[in-house]
Order: sequence, then C-alpha cells, then structure tokens
Amino acid sequence: MNSIALSHAGKRETNQDLILEYTSFDGTYLFSVIDGMGGYEYGEIASKLVSENILAYLSTIKTIDAYHIQKAINKSNLAIRQRKNGLQMGMGATIGGIIIKETYIIYFWIGDVKILHFRNKKLLFESLPHSLVNKLIESGSITEGTQLSKFRHVVTRSIQGNLENSQAEIHSSSFKPDTDLIFICSDGVHDQLESLQVENLLNKVETPLAFKEALEEKLLIVASDNFTFGIITSN
Repeated sequence: MNSIALSHAGKRETNQDLILEYTSFDGTYLFSVIDGMGGYEYGEIASKLVSENILAYLSTIKTIDAYHIQKAINKSNLAIRQRKNGLQMGMGATIGGIIIKETYIIYFWIGDVKILHFRNKKLLFESLPHSLVNKLIESGSITEGTQLSKFRHVVTRSIQGNLENSQAEIHSSSFKPDTDLIFICSDGVHDQLESLQVENLLNKVETPLAFKEALEEKLLIVASDNFTFGIITSN
C-alpha cells in the first residue's frame, strides 16, 4: 500500500493531530489519523499516548483485525486514564482508520475523524462522526445539523479513559486495488470540505499527489484548526 499524508497546525500554535501507519507481520496494512483533545499541551500528549500504545500492542501480534484493533484501543484508553489521574483538565483523542488485507478492508472510528472510500473516483463509503449533532439528528430531535452548529465539535465517543465511550464503530467492505482510493481526515479538514467537495476535487486531478497538493493549497487558506489527512492507494 502507498500513502500520501499531511498534518499541519493550521492557524493554531500546536498540532494535536498524529498519523499512525503500520504493516503487520503478515502484510496487513493499517493507516489511521488521531486527533488529540485537551487544553494547552494535553491534546498533543493524548494523541501521542494513543499512537504509542496502539503501536505497542500491534507489534506483538501477527495480523490486524477488528478484534485486535479494539484491543489496541483499549490499551491506549487505559494509558489515557492513568495519565489523567491528578490532572485538573481533561484529555483524550478521537481516531479513524482503515485495515487492508489483500482485497478486504475494515473501517474503524471513534469520534469525528472521517473516512471516505472512493471507487473510480466516486464515493463508495463515508463514515458518520460520533457527534452530538448527528446523535440528535438520528433520534429525530432535530432535522438540521445547523440548528446545533455550535455543538458540532462535541463528540459522543472518544478515547479518554472510559471503555464504554471508546468502542470503535467497525464496518467492512471489499477493496479493489486498481480502482480504489481511501481518504481519512481530521475534523479540521471535513469542517471545511464536505464529501462532495472532496469528490469533485479528486475528479479534477490526475494523480494522488496532485490531489494532495490541491487539498493542501485550499486548506492552508481556509482552515483555522489543525488539519490532517491521508490518501491511501495500492500503487
């Protein structure tokens, strides 16, 4: 698998986002974006703890699947809980990623990191963020997300020491190496670009590198938050 990735502080002083990429002993491939949450440096610490503990767990197993990615997340969740003891401010992280083994793909996410799967440059799959706005829309409490736009960054699942709220949503599908492209991004990206805009931009370029450059050019202008994304293809 090949990836082109970018992580930028945007207009903030620090970048609390991280990228985790790993290939297991049997060739199973993982790519994920981790978005830290917390004031001052705590978000940055949280994303590093999540990344380090997931990687530590995955390095002890032969393959990666839905069961093992949740076990890895649980390990990172425990590390966050231990680090939070004694702190006066909360800390945590959201995560979203994919696991690819030959022609099989698993999507997993906790919180508002978004996953888009394109086939022949057409959107095949889009993850739904675990946000308060989406939860209220699903329950029928509101019909338009803009009614609660000020709460759009409130997530209902995250890695912050509570196992109940850090269960990953997991879906699976086929992966076609010759035609598929995966796009994974933090909320600093999808706050600015809807999935249709990402698809339109993808269809205007010839290569994944050109896609990355077009995204970067736009986000450097419009993004106020940290922004991180990965573009994953098989060639």
